[in-house]
Amino acid sequence: MMMANLSIGAHAQSLTPDPGTWRPMSYANLQKPSPQSATYSDIWKDAIDANNRAYKARGDQRFSDGNAPVSEAHFVIWSSGRSVVLSVLNTAIACSIKQVAPDAGATVKLCPMRIAIYEGLQVRTMDGGSGCFLELEGGPLSDREASAAYASYDIASKTVKIGMIVNHQAVDECSKSIPLYPQ
Repeated sequence: MMMANLSIGAHAQSLTPDPGTWRPMSYANLQKPSPQSATYSDIWKDAIDANNRAYKARGDQRFSDGNAPVSEAHFVIWSSGRSVVLSVLNTAIACSIKQVAPDAGATVKLCPMRIAIYEGLQVRTMDGGSGCFLELEGGPLSDREASAAYASYDIASKTVKIGMIVNHQAVDECSKSIPLYPQ
């Protein structure tokens, strides 16, 4: 677990209504830093730096004005006392291909996952192992009905649940329950 003082970006967010409802995960392109993606860049700063170094070591200098190719998928739960961000990072060096579905224009990758729990100005960041990341040829909004990554929060067990469908079918091994307070 890592401890740091980071800002979650927008402090005056509204509470997440019915956190147990399955919601599509959101995506952020971290190649060009922006205020909207600062929280996710902070969570993954070390991995983004390593990805940049790997591209430079190969002699690839195309990304000198930003980051080498990097994106992430996230699910955020806002409550009155804390906020939780589950984030899956997509880089060429950290992910492996799990499944390709050309008919759906989808690629599923296994990528690193982290959970950041914000309480005031303090954040606890935990390694979440690996999670599935969905790449769609038309971008993350191409066909949300057929292929999407979803997440929900179970209040009673303090567990984030994630899952994925591609071409209307659940993707094996992409459904997980991640306890926020491991025993």
